[in-house]
Amino acid sequence: MRVKIQPEQQIQRINHLKNVLKEYASLSDELLIQRPNEKSWSVLEVIKHMSIGHLAYREKIKNALANTEDKVQKIDELSCTVIPNYLIKRFPPSEGKIRFKMKTTKKFQPMIMEEQVPSAMVISELEECLDELKGWVDYYRTEPISLRKFNSAVGAMVRFNIPEACEFILCHNERHFYQIEKILK
Repeated sequence: MRVKIQPEQQIQRINHLKNVLKEYASLSDELLIQRPNEKSWSVLEVIKHMSIGHLAYREKIKNALANTEDKVQKIDELSCTVIPNYLIKRFPPSEGKIRFKMKTTKKFQPMIMEEQVPSAMVISELEECLDELKGWVDYYRTEPISLRKFNSAVGAMVRFNIPEACEFILCHNERHFYQIEKILK
């Protein structure tokens, strides 16, 4: 069964993440930079990683939104195509577990500890990314868009249209918010 992308539901999920992020903003810097073990990321590093992942799609989505060819009407629900469907189904946490492990490539590694970035700045950056994601979803919920595909940040083998890319980013974020929950426990 194909993943059904529903913009209204996506907006609710994004709002939930924004509310949880506000809770994280109230945590102490000490808690935000503490790593559960030597090989794990801190809460702040996970947050920075989500922003880096989002930024990898910014220009691709902006260019796709500017495309005036082959527009479809506003989207109430859209079925994912085969490869995006495969990734999106396996990406978010399910039944308290992250089932589909992915190795993070170097360009998506957060370098917070080395750069000494203030936690408020890192959290604010992700908040802006979530606002932008919400804006993209709201746009294709109300305006006609092109469903032409573009290369994903995962590689040229995976190609997304705008709603699929937004769903992938959202699933990626949900996966890492779950990771943060585990770090904080």
